[in-house]
Amino acid sequence: MSSLVVDVLATTVQMGMAELKVEINTIQKEIIKLKNDVKKFIEDNYIDFLPTLKKDHVLVEKTEKLLDELRILQTNINDQIKVELSGSTKELKNLSQALKESNMSLVLSQQLLELNESLSLVQKYREKCHYIDAAKMLNKIAVLLNKPNGDLQLLNIYEPIKDCYHIAHGSLLKIIYELWDQHVQWKITDDGKKNTTSLTIEDEMKEVQDLIISLYHLDDLTSCMQIFSNKLLKNVIDPIIRSDCSVYVEEQKVFNVITENNKRTDTYKIVLHNLQMLFQFVHQHFNVDIEDKTFIYELNEYLWKSLSDELLKNCVSEIIPRSNIELQNFKSIENDIQQFENYLLEIGFIRENEGIFTNYVKNVDRLYIDKLSLNLLMKASELMKKDLNDSFKYESENNMKNFKDDCWHLDPKIEQKLNKNSFQLPSCQISKSAREILQLIENILDEMTLSPESCAPKLFYTSRNIFEEYIWIVPEYHKNFLETIPQQVALFHNNCMYLAHHLMILPIKYRNKIPNSLQDYNITYVDLTLKLRSIGIEYFQNHVKYQRDIILNILKNSGLTQLGQELSPDIERSLRQCIRQLQLLKTVWLDVLPMNIYCKALGCILNSMIEDIVLKVITVEDISAAAAVELVNLFNMIVNRAPSILPESNSITRYVNKWTKLLELIKVLEASLKEIEDRWAGGKGPLAREFTSTQIKQLIRALFQNTERRSMLLTSIK
Repeated sequence: MSSLVVDVLATTVQMGMAELKVEINTIQKEIIKLKNDVKKFIEDNYIDFLPTLKKDHVLVEKTEKLLDELRILQTNINDQIKVELSGSTKELKNLSQALKESNMSLVLSQQLLELNESLSLVQKYREKCHYIDAAKMLNKIAVLLNKPNGDLQLLNIYEPIKDCYHIAHGSLLKIIYELWDQHVQWKITDDGKKNTTSLTIEDEMKEVQDLIISLYHLDDLTSCMQIFSNKLLKNVIDPIIRSDCSVYVEEQKVFNVITENNKRTDTYKIVLHNLQMLFQFVHQHFNVDIEDKTFIYELNEYLWKSLSDELLKNCVSEIIPRSNIELQNFKSIENDIQQFENYLLEIGFIRENEGIFTNYVKNVDRLYIDKLSLNLLMKASELMKKDLNDSFKYESENNMKNFKDDCWHLDPKIEQKLNKNSFQLPSCQISKSAREILQLIENILDEMTLSPESCAPKLFYTSRNIFEEYIWIVPEYHKNFLETIPQQVALFHNNCMYLAHHLMILPIKYRNKIPNSLQDYNITYVDLTLKLRSIGIEYFQNHVKYQRDIILNILKNSGLTQLGQELSPDIERSLRQCIRQLQLLKTVWLDVLPMNIYCKALGCILNSMIEDIVLKVITVEDISAAAAVELVNLFNMIVNRAPSILPESNSITRYVNKWTKLLELIKVLEASLKEIEDRWAGGKGPLAREFTSTQIKQLIRALFQNTERRSMLLTSIK
């Protein structure tokens, strides 16, 4: 047939349409015969699985020969179309179309034979342990099978061939992973006291390299690297960074990590050294080129982010300086980190722009001040949560001289009006935690004067933030105690006044030490002073109201508004309970509060108590003589015992406005009409200063029977 085609091609220009048809028919018959041979061969191998004596390479050679003849004939037909455009164009086009259809059939036959040959080669390569060649061949088969818009997928034989491909692919992948597990061995043991991890790389580098490249061509290297990276992170890298561990290499092929303590006390140098040992080991055994990249380079994608995050969080961040002295000695640490990162760059694990650790520590000034500020805030927060009852006695200091010495200028006219008690905080009980917070603030300001000027503003505002936190953390954390326990709220009040007092002095104390970088800032705590005082006063006043309400609730149920012929025992019980409540407040407040605050607070509560008692009595419509006598006795009990709650009994009228009113009420209860008239004295006597005319008239009506004398007195009181 070959010589016949040659003759046809030699005389193409002269041949007519009939001759072209004859030649095309001849080739079509050959293609049909070849298709039948290929069909039978493929079905025998992939459907019926019958043995065949006909070799597939014979069919391949025949196919290639027909393809060459078809290309030559197609060229001649195209030339004929150009020559005879005016005549037989349509018929020639029909012949050309028939030839293209025959060509498609022949191409499909060629692809089927190529697939069969490739699958056979995969088997041969696998038997000879040429895994890279087998992987490449499977990759080639996958391209043929997955060719988009291919006619091959329309054939019935497509699915059986595809199944054969998947079986061959899975079989090869299984062999490679079995070999990988033989070459890359993990041994992990945990006896409860220590954890041991051993990574062993067996045999020659060439064998490991072949496995990696084979996995790459099988498109499964990603999965392998993911598994390998996860094991490295979990069993090697995390223990090195987080724990105390022993790291060593045996015979250059076994990397060992022995962990005995889950908490790390190792220095950063040991951690970096152990990690570098690990990467030396990995580079030694996995320095494999994968096309234009390396295995180490590809490992970066699966390992670097987790490793860098872990190292930053649990190692590098911990070595950031905590003080100015540590900051000055940080250069050597920075060099160690730079060397570690340079090694990772040298072996190709990281890229030029991935120097996370170096970039991190280059901003050491900012990191130092951020870490210091955070630690200071955390320390202050812990101090604020301490028991307020743990206190000390603060003794008043004379700050007048220091203030005048430190102040920029003090107007002489103002100075003349100041006395020795100016700028003094009265003696009182202060929580030790408040003193520790103040000491912490002074340490911050001392650190501010020694640190780089760029750190000074951050430190100053950290000191302010501590007081801001105090204003909301302490009331919230000690909320229940501040609402119910008198001593706690008194101490909180004192603490706020103590801190506010010293905040006024601190800027003056440090004014000559402030760095130049802070000269443009408003270095003041005045706003915080006002906030501290306000919150202290607010909570103390609320508690004074709370204690006052306790006493008023006791009086509410005492029966004072319903006086009969004889007093109810509840009245005496209630009054005594009120006195005991005042005595209790004296016990917990006297040595805690500043004396003037103590006297004002107890005086306010006692004043409300007396006002409520008097109001209840003067509203009663009828008071018997016997009841009046008993009331006098009970009220005298208050007069005798109440002044003792104040340090100086004779100061009772200074702090209790209604005290004199109670004394006048007692006199009225035991007085005659004449005595009442004398004490009223036409509206100018002592009785008139404490009671209104309406109140006195009500008392007279309640105490005395309706007589002419009573009527005359009531008429005279205006």
